[in-house]
Amino acid sequence: MKLTPFGETVRVIRMKYGLSLKMMAEAMGISSAYLSSIEFGEKRLAQKHIDSAINFLKDKITDDQLHGVRTAAEQSKQIIDTAELSADARGLVSAFARKLQGGSTPTPQIMDWLNSRHKED
Repeated sequence: MKLTPFGETVRVIRMKYGLSLKMMAEAMGISSAYLSSIEFGEKRLAQKHIDSAINFLKDKITDDQLHGVRTAAEQSKQIIDTAELSADARGLVSAFARKLQGGSTPTPQIMDWLNSRHKED
């Protein structure tokens, strides 16, 4: 199982500063199992979790690291529910995501199409 950007960033910081998962979870008002599930993307990362994590970490880490936690949290929140899509559409979304994760960039034509579709929403 792979950590989310938030989970990876927070774990590295916790290890560097000797902060346990349990200590952070308690400060956030959640169980350590729930925090671990958030880090692995099994539970949804809500704004209240981000705020609690930032509040816990703000006096313990640098401003640059705090900014990194915020950025990673925003990346981890960007989840698209594909359950209602057809099997073909889910396949296309997955293929597109794999290409992007592999370092490929969309062609200008794809970007134009995506931008035109986004304006319609």
